[in-house]
Amino acid sequence: MEIAKAGRKKPISRGETSSTNGVEGYQQRVSREKRALILEVAIATFLESGYDAATMDSIGDRATVSYATLYKHFPSKETLFVEAVDHLIHQLFSSWKDHVVPNDVEPGLREIGRAFCELVSDARLISAMRLIIGQARNFPAVGARFQLAKHLFSDITDAWLQRRVDEGELRVADVQLARAEFIGMLGETVFYPRLMQTDYALSDDQVERVVESAVCTFLARYRVQ
Repeated sequence: MEIAKAGRKKPISRGETSSTNGVEGYQQRVSREKRALILEVAIATFLESGYDAATMDSIGDRATVSYATLYKHFPSKETLFVEAVDHLIHQLFSSWKDHVVPNDVEPGLREIGRAFCELVSDARLISAMRLIIGQARNFPAVGARFQLAKHLFSDITDAWLQRRVDEGELRVADVQLARAEFIGMLGETVFYPRLMQTDYALSDDQVERVVESAVCTFLARYRVQ
């Protein structure tokens, strides 16, 4: 993961120094920027080194922030780990909201399928999932937060499916179950082998065949004839 380098502090403008609120606003902005930088550095460090090998000192040095600043934002490695993983998975899953899904059933399902395959092909997600699984016993909150982040994808998908049901194009009694079935068909080939095998790869054509097969199977069961 590429990490932004810490640069020179931006000088305080006259407007910012003209009032207490201006100074406080500047300080808050700098604090937010430092916190964001620490999180990005922590994500890269944990993904590269794993939880046990990563240290607060190495993260602080890499982020070029003082230890006082580091511990002000994150009082322990445990806290930083949970926040860093949460930050990453929300970044990954929130990208789904930018996808434009066609209203027509067949093209829409293809777009959902392709978006899911793109998401689970992201090397950061694969590394994060391995990290979460490895630390699940010590950090159960991380697993719970992953499920919440996943709703950023599943809730939007469920809403799209429900609209197709309401319009009479699909006959689905349980939208959440139907979505899980569709995603499960994709995950079996695209996601889970990649999670377990470091050298697993699929070509674009292979992914497209998997998506097409899942779409056809889903429509054979749920499309109104």
